[in-house]
Amino acid sequence: MRGVMRYLGLALLLAMTLALSGCGYSFTGQADEGAISRLDPAFRKMALLRVENPTIEPWLEPRLRSLIRDELTRRRLVTWADKDKATSLLTVVIKKFTRQTAVAGQQDQSLKLSTGLTMIFRVHRAGDGALLWDSGEQNQNESFFPGDSEGADQRVTDLAVRRMADLMTQNY
Repeated sequence: MRGVMRYLGLALLLAMTLALSGCGYSFTGQADEGAISRLDPAFRKMALLRVENPTIEPWLEPRLRSLIRDELTRRRLVTWADKDKATSLLTVVIKKFTRQTAVAGQQDQSLKLSTGLTMIFRVHRAGDGALLWDSGEQNQNESFFPGDSEGADQRVTDLAVRRMADLMTQNY
């Protein structure tokens, strides 16, 4: 009886492995490198050229730079290089950063607030500046209770960068 259960378990594991590989599922780091990014492999040696931050939030630029580098590296979308050795250049344009009251009480006190970030990612060819990829204007919002503005700011920037990385991997 134990032998039958062992073979049944092995057969189930084999069937599950075949089913997952048949539908295109792969574990992190094992995916086909050519299918990971919308960028041609020749342009995946990237430099983060600039983060345009017209807001009055000085923490926003360094936070986004760090999150972008970490997220794109973690997903193996690009290899980071100095500007003179890069084949593509990433520019991030922050269009808007807001923090406002979402729900107010009877005496106009903030019961719930909202923070929002609107930005654009643009990837240009390093050689001639031709546009390779544009995310379009993307919005991310996060609601929070008073006293959690710093946490909400961290969450909204993290989610916005993840969204941009997701867009870079959508091949349709």
